[in-house]
Amino acid sequence: MQRFLVWTPSLILVLCVVAAAQAPLTVDDFPKLMKANAQAAGGMNKAIGSGAFADARMQVTTLRQNFTALQAFFASAKKDDAVGILKDGLSRLDALDKLLAAPAPDQMAAQAAAKEFGGNTCGACHKLYREGDAQSGFKFKAGAL
Repeated sequence: MQRFLVWTPSLILVLCVVAAAQAPLTVDDFPKLMKANAQAAGGMNKAIGSGAFADARMQVTTLRQNFTALQAFFASAKKDDAVGILKDGLSRLDALDKLLAAPAPDQMAAQAAAKEFGGNTCGACHKLYREGDAQSGFKFKAGAL
């Protein structure tokens, strides 16, 4: 029952993000999508840490859907560097998903892959396009788009 209560809000969030991903992404959609990414990444890391690999894969699916929407947004804005970062991130998510889907997942390797994903994908894009922090909030750098 507790697992149901924990994952139900996440599932609702995923469904909302998937529904929103059907429409073209706008700059105004970013805060909600970034919060969904942060929540999914946090849930993924927690699930990997506790050995709940199926739960981690659900979060990887959410991240993959969100990153696909972000890739389309940056492609339409002709931001090839961001598209490249997101393409690399999607490849890293695929590799992580493969690790998590193994018959006996290597928890240490999955944790390392998740850390590498966050630093090399989220961190790289934030460095180029965003400013601020988790407490004051993030926003696009002036002239980034």
